[in-house]
Amino acid sequence: MSSSASLRSCLALLLLLGPALGAPQALAGNSGAPGPAPNHEICLLPPEEGPCRALIPRWYYDRYTQTCQEFTYGGCDGNANNFRSLESCEKSCWMIRKVPKICRLEADPGPCRGYLKRYFFNLSSMKCEKFIYGGCYGNDNNFQDEDSCVDHCLPEKTGPLLCYSPKDEGLCSSSVTRYYYNSKSQSCEEFSYTGCGGNANNFVNKKDCYNICKKAGSNKPRIKKSRSKPPKTTRKLQ
Repeated sequence: MSSSASLRSCLALLLLLGPALGAPQALAGNSGAPGPAPNHEICLLPPEEGPCRALIPRWYYDRYTQTCQEFTYGGCDGNANNFRSLESCEKSCWMIRKVPKICRLEADPGPCRGYLKRYFFNLSSMKCEKFIYGGCYGNDNNFQDEDSCVDHCLPEKTGPLLCYSPKDEGLCSSSVTRYYYNSKSQSCEEFSYTGCGGNANNFVNKKDCYNICKKAGSNKPRIKKSRSKPPKTTRKLQ
């Protein structure tokens, strides 16, 4: 085989294998936990230690407290709601908006056999959705109509959504002074930007940061108060 033919064969092989060789492994920011899955769905999974017996400290996002919590991972299997550090957990799950406690519960039809059309707030879709309630027990994520569910569970944030993004230094190796809006301290803070990547919560100067995000700091994220309280579930004994 001539050298030119050999070169063409090598190039063809590289073209075929290139996508497979270059494809990243899509995990939830950590090895030892299965993936891939969209971050939003990952963060709503329950903590799962797995069947192995190692004692590895890890972090998971708790949908009920809406915070990252530490747990002990066994070292194999489990699920993708499994992060090596508090920072990586918060960075992956920041997009899950804060909602009232009852809206974080899963739909519960209860043990009775009635057929009542109700609405619950689905934290995965961030929407109020229909479900069939049996008529007893269940939980308080149970609304008689969609409007009551929306009024109680959907938060309204003040200011642009970019102001609620976490600080992200980016992917490169430069060191550029920038500012980001810290929604916890409700102030614009300095950080070192690496020059590429990152997110939109990144301002050249403090004044721009303040002008864009001042509404986010003027009030805490507001929640519309429902005119009608969620119905109390009737507890019956069968």
